[in-house]
Amino acid sequence: MVNASRDHELVIEVMEQPHSRREMLRTGGVAAVAGLLGVFGVATTTAAKNGSAVRAGDKTTATKPTTLESRKGPAFQARATSSKDPIGVRGAATANKGVGVQGAAVSGKGATVGVQGLTQSPDGTAGQFVATDGGTALEASAKKGVALRTKGRIELTERSGSTSVSEGGSDIVIPVTGGLSEKSLVLATLQEHRPGVHVEAAYVLAEDERIVVRLNQAVSEQTKVAWIVLD
Repeated sequence: MVNASRDHELVIEVMEQPHSRREMLRTGGVAAVAGLLGVFGVATTTAAKNGSAVRAGDKTTATKPTTLESRKGPAFQARATSSKDPIGVRGAATANKGVGVQGAAVSGKGATVGVQGLTQSPDGTAGQFVATDGGTALEASAKKGVALRTKGRIELTERSGSTSVSEGGSDIVIPVTGGLSEKSLVLATLQEHRPGVHVEAAYVLAEDERIVVRLNQAVSEQTKVAWIVLD
């Protein structure tokens, strides 16, 4: 059996069972061609299996994990330079309860980080989570300690905002995109001082995807109201 090694040298291994001369020629010829293609940098269609070297451009199939260890620097580093599909690392899980990418910091002490995202662009996003079919984009839980901590501003796009109650009005109906349910909570407050006027109620019209903010009395002039929806 002829294999192409990592250094593109042909290595001959002795077969344990005898084979016909024609089969040996066929097997050796295929492996030799694969080795030559590797020398010239052409990816072959033969998949690497357990114990085989991982080569760029080849498909790898294995039944055991592939582990990379490094005492200095990243154990694995990838960079995407194409503008068509600029993804450095992509993970996918096909099982019903699969996890596409998992990070774990297993040290028992220190300010360790399981997964870290970094952006150097003013318009960039360090971490992005998207649920395309009604799922949950981000879930955080902690048995002990803090489930979610932020440093800096929090922006709730389409789930918060401000509007105005017109002069002589006492309530306002606000459309909210992204869906509402009977469990949705609405908080609203005046953004301007109006003596004797306050928010009497703020509630959800789930089927209409709207919220209602009602004041205790009509305002004598246009008044700004801020609102936020929590689910």
